[in-house]
Amino acid sequence: MLRWGQAAMQVLGPMNRRTGENFPIAGELYAWCSSVSAGDLAPGSIGRGIFDSEARGDIPAGSAGHIIHQYLGAGVDTTIASIGNTVALFGRHPEQLKLVRDNPDLVPAAFAEVLRYWAPMHIWGRTATREVDIGGVTVPAGAQLGLLIGAGNHDPRHYENPDAFEVSRNPVDHLSFGYGPHGCAGQGLARLEGHAIIAALARRVKTMSVGNGERIPSNITRSFETLNVAAVEAA
Repeated sequence: MLRWGQAAMQVLGPMNRRTGENFPIAGELYAWCSSVSAGDLAPGSIGRGIFDSEARGDIPAGSAGHIIHQYLGAGVDTTIASIGNTVALFGRHPEQLKLVRDNPDLVPAAFAEVLRYWAPMHIWGRTATREVDIGGVTVPAGAQLGLLIGAGNHDPRHYENPDAFEVSRNPVDHLSFGYGPHGCAGQGLARLEGHAIIAALARRVKTMSVGNGERIPSNITRSFETLNVAAVEAA
């Protein structure tokens, strides 16, 4: 799962060494999703639920495996990145973790701020459907655009003091899930996971310290490869 999830994101980047090395691994993921059936998946799981939807006719016949591929391809490495970023940020900002501990209702806002502050994906692509002017530059129809999500999330024209990590900010319009009709289809699952992590940290950890961690260059995601954490359990 870890190999497949990472490879699925790497092959979305520019054609470089990382892309080429990960094409065969991403192919393994696609092959598995093309052959998996309902009986291979645990009852009550999300994957089994997708097949159940197909059986009921809620989604087109033959599409369940493709949908599971999208969940695994887009939702593994990005979620790992956001969880690592969550732990690192709360380790470096203990006062923000205390705010969540004192007010658990801040959990959703805290996860939104993690995604805004350190976007799990630093770039994503779009295609201009028509000619458009952006900042005085004419972008022709059909042009491919690289959206720098982290830069947008730190735009001082939109967010006051954008370089501060503040869980009470509640930036529900951050760009890390995309936006509007192009919003991430799996963001509900990602929020469930992120909220569970933050709620557990606030409830079970009194203090936490983290090292600098190691980030390895990636075509798409921005995550920690290693992160040393020392925590004191809450009473």
